[in-house]
Amino acid sequence: MDQYLITKAPVHSTEEASEKDRLDYWIDLICDEFVQLDCSINEHSNFRGRLCGWDLDDVRVSEVSGEAQHVTRSKKQIAKAKEREFLLSLQMDYTGILSQDGRVAQLRPGDFVIYDSTRPYFLHFDQPFRHVVLQIPYDSLAEHFLQPENITARTVSAQTAVGALVSQFIQSVACRVDTLAPPERYVINQHIIELIVLAMSSTASLREVDGQSIARTAMLERIKQYIEVNIRHPQLSPALVAKHHQISERYQRMLFASTGATISRFILDKRLELCREMLENPELCDYSISQIAFSNGFNDASSFSRKFKEHYGITPKEHRAVKIQELHE
Repeated sequence: MDQYLITKAPVHSTEEASEKDRLDYWIDLICDEFVQLDCSINEHSNFRGRLCGWDLDDVRVSEVSGEAQHVTRSKKQIAKAKEREFLLSLQMDYTGILSQDGRVAQLRPGDFVIYDSTRPYFLHFDQPFRHVVLQIPYDSLAEHFLQPENITARTVSAQTAVGALVSQFIQSVACRVDTLAPPERYVINQHIIELIVLAMSSTASLREVDGQSIARTAMLERIKQYIEVNIRHPQLSPALVAKHHQISERYQRMLFASTGATISRFILDKRLELCREMLENPELCDYSISQIAFSNGFNDASSFSRKFKEHYGITPKEHRAVKIQELHE
């Protein structure tokens, strides 16, 4: 095997156990470091395994090497588990196989794959192996994808430009993680997440989901959520939204074109909906129509009334009167 990447971290090895106890000792090691697993090997004699790791902010970077083995994460183990994370395995030597969610990923040196600790999987190595493993908090990666289950068990090849870039970056971090100051670890932690998202979004088998790329769908959902959180601010505009998400307004218009509406229309409809709900609330009958309009991002009462009528076919004043009458009937 090639030279180890992580050299300064405390090392745990099967050399610390007697020959007959090495497999059990190894299982305890990998379960303590990662998640509860079962491990089987062809022969117990001369079995060797080595494990070490460092924390990179909330992502842990480990290096694992060992003899040929089959590792399983079962439903029974998951039922007892509390951890919820994604794992990334970057193959360093020889080859490996990971299976999850009905997919099988084959790994060659430099390739990596994502898998989910909350669902069953297995890893198989028919030769001695070495790989770098990242343990990633589930939500920090899942939030970037509309359907996170689609990113598992898909090989990201080191033969692709993005795959090679991410693979080399992870290896470089593993080599130097012990030398990084806490602020540097935090920044690199964020970069690793961003690069993984880029790599998974670039994977050919992930590019299309329901006719749209996962990356575009995820971005559209983040934009919509941002709008809903900030809808009451009168400064909210398509230009401001695009700037916040570091995308062009042209690209933003393209994202919304797939919904059949413009981003301006989306913002307007959300504001009108909030105003309608306030007009129908009897506890807010002391609020003037202008106050309701201004509290939901409108800055002109006449314009609000006109747009409300265009959308609902009735003026705000008439709508409120109708709803109050219905409540008293």
